Amino acid sequence: MSTPRLERSIRAITLFTIGCLLAALVALPLPQAYAQSSAIARIQATGKLTVAVFFEDVVPFFYVGPEGKLVGVDPAIAEDIAEKLGVTLEYNRAATTFDGLIDEVVEGRADMAISLLSDTLERAARASFSESYVSVRQFLLINRLQLGRLVAADPDRANDIPALLNNPQSRIGVIDGTSYVGFVAEDFPEAQNVAFNTWAEMLAAVKSGDLVALMYDEIEIGNWRLADSAGAVELRPYHLAGHPDTIAIALPPGQTDLKAWVDLYLTKAKTNGFLEGVLNEYLYSKDRALIDG
Repeated sequence: MSTPRLERSIRAITLFTIGCLLAALVALPLPQAYAQSSAIARIQATGKLTVAVFFEDVVPFFYVGPEGKLVGVDPAIAEDIAEKLGVTLEYNRAATTFDGLIDEVVEGRADMAISLLSDTLERAARASFSESYVSVRQFLLINRLQLGRLVAADPDRANDIPALLNNPQSRIGVIDGTSYVGFVAEDFPEAQNVAFNTWAEMLAAVKSGDLVALMYDEIEIGNWRLADSAGAVELRPYHLAGHPDTIAIALPPGQTDLKAWVDLYLTKAKTNGFLEGVLNEYLYSKDRALIDG
């Protein structure tokens, strides 16, 4: 038969053991499932989704509309994502290069970047990317006079524009900090890759003949065509087939729940017609169509 003293000792030992077990459980790392769900939980807890967008407007993907509000393909997607998460939307336009958008996401100043962002392998080594939501074609904008000189010097390649331009005398312009820096190096390894800070500077250089051509996407070159219909007398658009520029949403690495959610969102946006409607409203139109010539 137990004595009162023995019973007290047993209770004390039992309570001590339970306390030690509880302390050990508290000290254990959080379960993986909880850690994975923390990204969406954090966004919803703060009540705000911060989306990184390039600091300058790029029509028709993101630009300030007549009412002073950011509109275009990317803001339409960002607004819909925020609405479906049940939070407000805030834009971060600190990035002055497209690579800088990755910095904003990776360093925690934005929850995601939706900003005509190419999902290159180099960027994917730093951030996670959603599935692509649109693909834009790559174009050269070629100075016709400079092209004529190249053809005169090498008439056998007159019908092969990329081969004609791939020589040490060719200066091809590209915007610094964009995926096109790598595209020019890949497609024209023998040519001189000339980086510019702005589209206006690069366009002026190709018009003056300082560049034989510039490389960019159909968006910016389509904008040029709309703004300068007579410019085709001086400059020739040329479609570079083979590897279209896929555009996706950049997300912080390791936030697997957020990436899975965004991928599912884009899948549904494609099947329910939302994404098609946005692209038809802002991107695809006859006046933006580009052809070689």
